[in-house]
Amino acid sequence: MADEQPNPGGTVGGALRATLREVLLTGPVTRRRIASRLEMDPSTISRIARALIDAGLAQEEMEAPGARPSTRGRRFQPLEIDPQGGQVLGIAITPVIQTVALADIGGNIIAGAEFTIEPIDDSDMVIRKIAQESRRMIGAHLEDRSRLFGGLLMVTAVLDTARGSITHCPYLGWGPVPIRAQLADLLNVPMQVRMFTDSVARVEMLFGVARGRRNVLGLLCGSGIGAAVLIDGRVVDSSGFPTGGIGMMTVTGEDGIEGTLDDHASGLGILRRLQGGSLARLPLSALNDALGDAIERDRAGDSPVAAQMARAGRELGRLVVQYGNFVRPEMVVIAGPLALAPSYMAAIKETVEEGLDRGVEVAESRATGAKGGWWATCNLAVYEYLVERPPDLSKLSRLPD
Repeated sequence: MADEQPNPGGTVGGALRATLREVLLTGPVTRRRIASRLEMDPSTISRIARALIDAGLAQEEMEAPGARPSTRGRRFQPLEIDPQGGQVLGIAITPVIQTVALADIGGNIIAGAEFTIEPIDDSDMVIRKIAQESRRMIGAHLEDRSRLFGGLLMVTAVLDTARGSITHCPYLGWGPVPIRAQLADLLNVPMQVRMFTDSVARVEMLFGVARGRRNVLGLLCGSGIGAAVLIDGRVVDSSGFPTGGIGMMTVTGEDGIEGTLDDHASGLGILRRLQGGSLARLPLSALNDALGDAIERDRAGDSPVAAQMARAGRELGRLVVQYGNFVRPEMVVIAGPLALAPSYMAAIKETVEEGLDRGVEVAESRATGAKGGWWATCNLAVYEYLVERPPDLSKLSRLPD
């Protein structure tokens, strides 16, 4: 199973968290299986299960039609999360796209919106617009906010995670921003803030294409390149490096010219080679449109574009091989717009396959595009508010039937 293994720690809170984690990530799951996995007394798990059901967070899986009834007392059905038990808010802010989504705790999207806010370097204005859309969505879809457990923001920035503050954000052009406090005040809900690339790798390990893997290298490939490393299910702290540090690294390209990895392998690097000259004066929306057009041309078989996409993919693949020989990932997960470019992805896969002496799968992240952003932010929010900081069950009444 992905992520760190549960550790009840002998406390009621620890046992609750571990049980919720099992139900969320492996449900429908039997009480006996949970007790075995956690090495806990089955009666303890049964009591916790009853408390979760009474609080409306879990439910028993419905029996299949025509199933034979039990003749010896009550037969407990496997447990699963009750989607009606609450909601979460998921927000993503990247240079390319901004999204807001509302989901139930079963991970089902209730509503979602995507937009491109300009100028993106005006952090106060971006936060206000994100909050405005979030309030509109909550008001339109939730009559009762009592079970809106909280929100989670994924942002392409370097964070002080303890304070929920952005320290710097080169791709957005932001300086220090107390973004968690600002959003919490504007929305009147608890908020958590996470680095985008780290979060994509983690949500894929918990719920997505890397589920069941312990060592994962995550790459965010858009206008710039970001990276996250997970070893034994844990994110390696990269807060001291801009967006994971990888985009600003100096590398020597296949043409022998030194530059940053962003110069050689990012969307901006590809556009510079295709269009020539500087792109610095173009607005972000124009750059995003140009990159989207290049991706579509690659998908349509445009040879000059495909050649540049493949070149950039090889440049990134070479660095992945260097990382791979050091961190030895089981999977490399590619997120961001360039994950949709077939020549780019094929070149990464071929370079990694040739360069590493063991099988390492290269996969496209589910967190690609607007709906992928909704999936990622909301599922990570569910994990945050059910497992990392579970609700006080004594304050949750049973939902009406």
